[in-house]
Amino acid sequence: MVPMDKGSLPVTKAVHCAAPPDGVDEEARDAALGRLRDLYSAGGLSHACFCAVLEQLFAARGHVDLESAMQALPPLVRLTPSARRLAQPLVLHVADGALQLGSGWQLAEETTIRTGVGSALIDLTLASWDTQLVALHLETWGSIEVLVPQGVAVQMAGGAGRVRLEALSAPVPGGPVLRISTSGPAGSIRIRHSRERHDDGPFSGLRRRRAHSPGLWRWSDRRPVAAQGG
Repeated sequence: MVPMDKGSLPVTKAVHCAAPPDGVDEEARDAALGRLRDLYSAGGLSHACFCAVLEQLFAARGHVDLESAMQALPPLVRLTPSARRLAQPLVLHVADGALQLGSGWQLAEETTIRTGVGSALIDLTLASWDTQLVALHLETWGSIEVLVPQGVAVQMAGGAGRVRLEALSAPVPGGPVLRISTSGPAGSIRIRHSRERHDDGPFSGLRRRRAHSPGLWRWSDRRPVAAQGG
């Protein structure tokens, strides 16, 4: 075998390969389907709206398509009317004793909550949100428990202190974003969903399968589906 001179080796021309299109995060699609299912099961959507959004979600080829489809649905959290939104950051300071923020309290675009050695419960599921993007700063010498609505994206923006972030549901595309920062040499902060469980009803097993008609979608429960006789 005659050795080949390195200088005579064939040169492979560079071939331009188009970058693959951005795919859809199936976890994000499932979160959008869950939101759609919950609204329809609760009677918050017409059948026509349900079908139209469902079709868009299954046809989505990117995250922006999922967000566009979800714009037809009511907001995930209660939004404050524009005339009542706070023009300045909200600062709540409780030096001692307990703090419980429940139904009807208003969450500003920038909100700071400082507590002493007592305990605090901050229920964001019952709050009125001034915007879909909220920066929440927490500082405590005691304990703070934050209840986050299902589907809200939670971003930890750093800080100090003991923080326990429990497992949260996948964010709904186009939904609210909560950025949490913490400070304080002592105390503990816990972030979680409410323990309340909702019955998913007959749409708990919404699946990505077309029915025989191309214009329809099929859903079924998680139980095995018996073969239909001819």
